[in-house]
Amino acid sequence: MGSIAITDPLFESVGLGALTLNHRVVLAPLTRMRAGKESEGVYVPNELNVKYYSQRASGGGFMLTEATPISRHAAGYPGVPGIFTTSQIADWKVTDAVHAKGAYIYCQLWHVGRATVSTLGCSLKYQSVQANPSKKLLNLFSFKVQ
Repeated sequence: MGSIAITDPLFESVGLGALTLNHRVVLAPLTRMRAGKESEGVYVPNELNVKYYSQRASGGGFMLTEATPISRHAAGYPGVPGIFTTSQIADWKVTDAVHAKGAYIYCQLWHVGRATVSTLGCSLKYQSVQANPSKKLLNLFSFKVQ
């Protein structure tokens, strides 16, 4: 039997800003809720997180982290690794593990917003934001797709 050439554009390299990806398969953010609890509302990445992401990393591949709270009051769900304390930042060994496999990873910064459910495993009162009627804010985030 002869070898089969993979010619599908899905497996061709592509530029993404300053990055060059070896293929066009991207791991979308998936909330795993596997981080270890440090204190009320503070969860740190652990070896389960490192293993999960490094198993899915491939040379020149691209992935986004799960939703990563930016403050204690932004989480809304237990077990989600944050990035707002010194210990959380130090324990984000996920990044090194993914880079060691030649892949790229970006952190999905997160505030749970209006989807918050304060009864989910934490006694903190999560802060929900309200819609801002300012048209200036809407213009700030508008862009044209070409």
